[in-house]
Amino acid sequence: MSLVLGIGLGLILFCLLWLNLLSLPGNWLMLGVLALVVWLGPAGGLTWGFVGLMGLLALLGEVIEFMAQIIGGKRGGASKSGNFGGIVGSIAGAILGAPFGLGLGSIIGALFGAWIGCFIVERIRQESHQKAAEAAWGAFWGRSLGLVGKAATGAVIIVMSVTKVISQAA
Repeated sequence: MSLVLGIGLGLILFCLLWLNLLSLPGNWLMLGVLALVVWLGPAGGLTWGFVGLMGLLALLGEVIEFMAQIIGGKRGGASKSGNFGGIVGSIAGAILGAPFGLGLGSIIGALFGAWIGCFIVERIRQESHQKAAEAAWGAFWGRSLGLVGKAATGAVIIVMSVTKVISQAA
């Protein structure tokens, strides 16, 4: 029974993982599923302590996502306000892009929203077109790395959870 639960849980968590790439809270929804499994009964050896540990991983994913965009912008030469513009632009771009491409437009929207938001703020700050574009590319690549980092922590949550459940079958 633990094998079936493990495979089912893995499929559900894998589907939720993709929400991270759409700038939605996939890791937190995975955590909610794990909490629901424990609440319904400690099936597969999952415990509240394990859910707490996965919560720390989900939090780490958020920190990685945020810090990657900040560091990317800084490396590109963005100011603090330019970085803030990149973050706001990323959120707005993800929301505006979501209706397109079956939701996949939010990925492009988030990435280019980071670029546009940072670029606009840097131009408002009277930076040259060239310097604003360099800062914006830093925000773009930082946001890209942040999405990958957050998805990677989600993958770790899946592997650890499924491994824990399936190991109870042995």
